[in-house]
Amino acid sequence: MSIDDKNNEFELIIKTSDGDEILKNSDTVLVKFGPKRNGIVSSWLNGGYNEDLSAVFNHQLSQENIDKYGDGGILDFLNDLSADFFNDLDLRSDMLSGLITSADMNSYSIACENYRDIEVIAITTAGARVNAVSAGDLASYYEINADYRYDLNDAESINQNSNQSNNQNFNQNPNKPGTINTILLINTRLDESSLLLAEMIAVEAKAVALRDLMVSSNYSNEIATGTGTDGIAIFSNMDSENFTDNVSKHAKIGELIGKVVIDSIKDALAKLQWLTPTYQLNALVRLDRFQYNLDDFYNNYLPNHIKMDAEDDKREFIVSLIEVSKNPELVSYVSLIIHLLDQYKSGLLSKKTVLKASNSILENQLNKDEWLSMKLLLDYIIKTQLE
Repeated sequence: MSIDDKNNEFELIIKTSDGDEILKNSDTVLVKFGPKRNGIVSSWLNGGYNEDLSAVFNHQLSQENIDKYGDGGILDFLNDLSADFFNDLDLRSDMLSGLITSADMNSYSIACENYRDIEVIAITTAGARVNAVSAGDLASYYEINADYRYDLNDAESINQNSNQSNNQNFNQNPNKPGTINTILLINTRLDESSLLLAEMIAVEAKAVALRDLMVSSNYSNEIATGTGTDGIAIFSNMDSENFTDNVSKHAKIGELIGKVVIDSIKDALAKLQWLTPTYQLNALVRLDRFQYNLDDFYNNYLPNHIKMDAEDDKREFIVSLIEVSKNPELVSYVSLIIHLLDQYKSGLLSKKTVLKASNSILENQLNKDEWLSMKLLLDYIIKTQLE
């Protein structure tokens, strides 16, 4: 197998205080370990717990590689890829593990936090625009014994997920690009159970990063907690004189893990997809996760409230929505209503209470003439969500 010929020469990005070399070429970020490390990797290639790895990588799939993945299987592809690394970097292919993604490696992010004798480094690539998902969302396929079935429209699945679907047609395609991959390096020594605790904190921190940015799930009305194809690799330093016995969110190491994961994910999303607080300061972006039926809205709801006789009327309405959508005050009112709908969906507030409070916001706060378009859209979303 040949890897793209863009630039296969690895260059040193940084050398850590432990002596690890973080290297990069056009489609791969690779960490060549300095000390002996033990770790956990979510990979088909030497995945799980391991004490014998010499390096871990994060690789961007090109179209050629995607074709290879489809033809020969992901494990064959990773084995071929690791053989290339053996030739380029003198690394044994049976001592490598790695993650794959469609994210551009030029959009990687590195975050580092220190406290006294503890140092934690996170290396992340991230994309979350089209494959973001929340834990518990409707599944896209059923797999048993490596047999994949995509026909989930059976009575059992529909019944189990009736409370989530809300009769909306979410895109259930599991092959859309979008992955958050993080490699975490810890300079103290952790045993197997402590590594699992570190992984748990890192996964929670990923959810925090997406929550802070209010990234929408593409498969439900929820805030995303990750994507459908995320990967993680966590390693500690087995040669260190210091060991960490208690890895929890109360412990300093837990705080450091959380911070570097949150910071690196936010930075990577900003670099690759401009997913930033500024971009998210938009009422239409905030409302996007409700994936409302635009045809129903334009054809059935709007004509009962405003003049919609000609195509120009629809165009004027859309322009008005776009023009007001970035007004910070308006975004704040929209956010209040969204939060009320979330609490109704979670059973924390009744339908009657949410409807009364939402209508109060619409009538008393969105009473400017230039905000009429957004007021009507919100009214439609409230009604459909509370049905």
